[in-house]
Amino acid sequence: MDELSLLAKALPDAPPPSAEVVEKARARLSAARREPVRRRGANRRGLVWGWTLGAAAATVVVVMAVVTLVSNVTTVPEPVLVPPAGGNDDLLRLADQVAKLPDEGGDYWRRPLLNNGLLRVRAGGETFNVLYSSRIDLWQPGDPRDPVHVEQWQQYVRPATKADERAWRAAGSPATVRRVCTPGTRAGDCAKVRLHSKPSQCVYTRAAEPGGVLGDSRLGELTLADLAALPVDAGQLREKLRTYWKNDQDGHSTFEEFLSSSSALLELPVSPAVRAAALRLLAGLPTTKVLGPITDPLGRAGIEVTFVKSEGFSAEFGADDEVAERFATILDPRTGTVLTDNAEIAAESTEGLAKGTFMSYQAWAPEAGWTGERPERPTGCRLSDRPLP
Repeated sequence: MDELSLLAKALPDAPPPSAEVVEKARARLSAARREPVRRRGANRRGLVWGWTLGAAAATVVVVMAVVTLVSNVTTVPEPVLVPPAGGNDDLLRLADQVAKLPDEGGDYWRRPLLNNGLLRVRAGGETFNVLYSSRIDLWQPGDPRDPVHVEQWQQYVRPATKADERAWRAAGSPATVRRVCTPGTRAGDCAKVRLHSKPSQCVYTRAAEPGGVLGDSRLGELTLADLAALPVDAGQLREKLRTYWKNDQDGHSTFEEFLSSSSALLELPVSPAVRAAALRLLAGLPTTKVLGPITDPLGRAGIEVTFVKSEGFSAEFGADDEVAERFATILDPRTGTVLTDNAEIAAESTEGLAKGTFMSYQAWAPEAGWTGERPERPTGCRLSDRPLP
């Protein structure tokens, strides 16, 4: 299921976006992550895990039906490895801490992802924000002969804050609202949005992956065994990544640019020692910037960091088509794993949006990690004969 199918399910009354709108959304995501735009129909192995970078992030943007455009982007020189300095020392200290953690394991590695974002809407003379949420839950087996289990739910679309709820109730608690659009947008393009508070539209897949290859192919087609064999020394890990880069030149013009993608190791089931090596490697990249402590959208203490250029972008929100924003990754200050990724944060205030608000994000749910439990067919969930995004 691609992001347009998800859009149809999440916003059933919304007209489909034009090809131009979709391409602009994808271009903006690619620019934000310093990756090339891949046109529809590109010959590339699809990601099985719906929470991986491309499909999940694109879904957030398209479901919002907000075309976010790049503005004031300066050219970034090709990065080179340099000794860490300043704030990046925090990553080195975190790496030392992570390296002391015990190894973990279980029958399944579980990574549930919440794709959340804000919409500005109007109903009954009131204007307010709603928060939409979808969830994709992956169960990756330790034994490659066991099936990979993936569930996808539409979690809810509801008023974002208590103040938004009061405005919604003042509007008569409508079940359907309409998105607020920038001036000049055709009324038919301002989608209707149905509110709901309970998970719905569940689908799941359950099948063994040939060879135990992981669905996240950002670093190549790897297995759990490949991850277990990764070096725990940052220098040796760098050279191992060079072999992955040589095997997959698509989308990365230089090895140094590919190295920033090693942040994917902070989201994969690697040992704490390998994660520590990845943190040390990332700390030495000039594109890495530690911004300090932050509370993530789920209320968890974290460390805000960027691994690519993440400033100089603007987005639409409500009637405002020029809202400055930044992107960030939020790390767990104890384990070094990713708490929140692709966080789109307002860098200024506008009507209905305060500076520092998370406009959209992908957050790993607290139950993520290795587990001895095995996934079961969820009640009321439909088995899909196609891979989930």
